[in-house]
Amino acid sequence: MYRRLLIAAIIISGLGYLFALADENMMMRWIFKPGTIILMILLAATIRNVSKPYKNLIIIGLFLSAIGDCFLLLSGKQWFTFGLVAFLFAHLAYVAAFVTRWRFSRYHLLALIPIAAYSFLLLNRLHTDILVGGNAGLWIPVLIYVVVISIMIWSAVISRSWIAVTGAILFFMSDSLLAWNMFVTSISWAGYGVMISYYLAQFLLTKSIERSKKNVIAYENYSSIR
Repeated sequence: MYRRLLIAAIIISGLGYLFALADENMMMRWIFKPGTIILMILLAATIRNVSKPYKNLIIIGLFLSAIGDCFLLLSGKQWFTFGLVAFLFAHLAYVAAFVTRWRFSRYHLLALIPIAAYSFLLLNRLHTDILVGGNAGLWIPVLIYVVVISIMIWSAVISRSWIAVTGAILFFMSDSLLAWNMFVTSISWAGYGVMISYYLAQFLLTKSIERSKKNVIAYENYSSIR
């Protein structure tokens, strides 16, 4: 019952941020933007009988994301960079989580083709516009960030969780829209598109914790046989 209430609270909080964004209410944005992620952390904490390493790493990723959200609410290139770094470490936490479910197959190498192609095309355009826009100092952080989030998507593929893969892809789409709106061309609906895809991504990554029940059961059965 309490989990359903948490999910309802997450939806209400996420919608609250969208309304605060439309109303340009900064106080409400400070409450709802990181608050929605904190509610997801609470939801993750209520999931029982799952792989603790995976669960804890996802929670760490969510916590770092909440910190990144706060930095991005502040104006200035330095705060954007801090937010970028916070999300960079969040993605590394997600990569570490997916590695705990590592089930590699040589066929997974094929997934690198669309991931690398999209990342290359995005970086190629961002490189030009970042330099032309006088933001040369942000190019290396953006480059590293795109590489890491690409690795995150591939790691999700290898974990063989469609929920995690969908969440990772949505995260990249959200960040791509954010970067495009910031460095390439202004998009009127970008703020809403970024946050809707971002919240969906984080929610799916949170829900992906539940899949690890099978790993726990399999390990316990193996241990009992031994």
